[in-house]
Amino acid sequence: MALWRGAAYAGFLALAVGCVFLLEPQLPGSALRSLWSSLQLGPAPAPLGPGSPESRLAAAWEALIVRPARRWRRVAVGVNACVDVVLSGVKLLQALGLNPGSGEDHSVLHSRNDLEEAFLHFMGKGAAAERFFSDKEAFQDIAQVASEFPGAQHYVGGNAALIGQKFAANSDLKVVTSISDIPTGVPVHLELASMTNRELMSSIVHQQVFPAVASLGLNEQELLFLSQSASGPHSSLSSWNGVPDVGVVSDILFWILKEHGRSESRASDLTRIHFHTLAYHILATVDGHWANQLAAVAAGARVAGTQACATETIDTRRVSLRAPREFTTSRSEAGSRVVLNPSEPVVEWHRDGVSFHFTPVLVCQDPVRTVGLGDAISAEGLFYSEAHPQH
Repeated sequence: MALWRGAAYAGFLALAVGCVFLLEPQLPGSALRSLWSSLQLGPAPAPLGPGSPESRLAAAWEALIVRPARRWRRVAVGVNACVDVVLSGVKLLQALGLNPGSGEDHSVLHSRNDLEEAFLHFMGKGAAAERFFSDKEAFQDIAQVASEFPGAQHYVGGNAALIGQKFAANSDLKVVTSISDIPTGVPVHLELASMTNRELMSSIVHQQVFPAVASLGLNEQELLFLSQSASGPHSSLSSWNGVPDVGVVSDILFWILKEHGRSESRASDLTRIHFHTLAYHILATVDGHWANQLAAVAAGARVAGTQACATETIDTRRVSLRAPREFTTSRSEAGSRVVLNPSEPVVEWHRDGVSFHFTPVLVCQDPVRTVGLGDAISAEGLFYSEAHPQH
């Protein structure tokens, strides 16, 4: 998508990479308990009263989330749309005649059994995943069973379409087919999705896309795969163990902006990264290019709780604070030790020309809808962000 500000155009492109094959927005209680355990978050606590950390954090967000001084006026949306079919993944597997077995990741899905193994693998980690399905006929059969399943819901899908929906109520819209359609000097946002091709990811980082985008949105799976594909920091990690370590995430974000972001010696527009995972979010920006990021990261985290629980505002009886209460801001150098205070939920630190804004997420304990949650987070963060004009 691209965003224009009044007569001076400003913009972003939402680009989806991959194919969504299965979503699990409504887990039974036993599955949710398994997810909490596998994520090493401990048992989900009972709802707390008005003085709870969740209530204090939600109230603090409301005071921090303010509109930027200069707001987006016009939005150009990239061509990327589909239909998301939402139903219980467990019930779909049962309808396909598949019995629970052992989980295993597959970079490409070739059969129903591959689908079952990949679903169980990522469900056990409490992680979302997207995989390409190579057998067209088998995929169409699965999609038909899912679409016709009693109670299945159908939603607009695709990164560009979902992010465009967020801005449609507040900006004029224009459709673009490629980055080349956007005027020079207009900020571009890239929303990554799950990938398994390291060569393609390396090409995106070094040649095709990163030099042309100003802002990037991604989750923990995409962040680690990016580092592994481009020989970045902590690339020896095979996977995350529970909640991603804040210091490790911070190191990778810093490396992306320092090695592939804008600088006096590098022709790149990249100056902003919005990282989102289940328990917390981080906004990292190159100094001098973005404003109102404290409000932006808080707004993105707030919408994660409201959309997952399908509520207009945060219902503190239905969410829990699952972020680490203490963390270190870096693992590759002497980082600062941070103790989380729910009454001051946005933590800010700086590192060699890069600013970081961290906030926990109030995680919905009984999620109703998780489809497009990452897109909603990135869209909300962009909506509250202010890009400084570059001359």
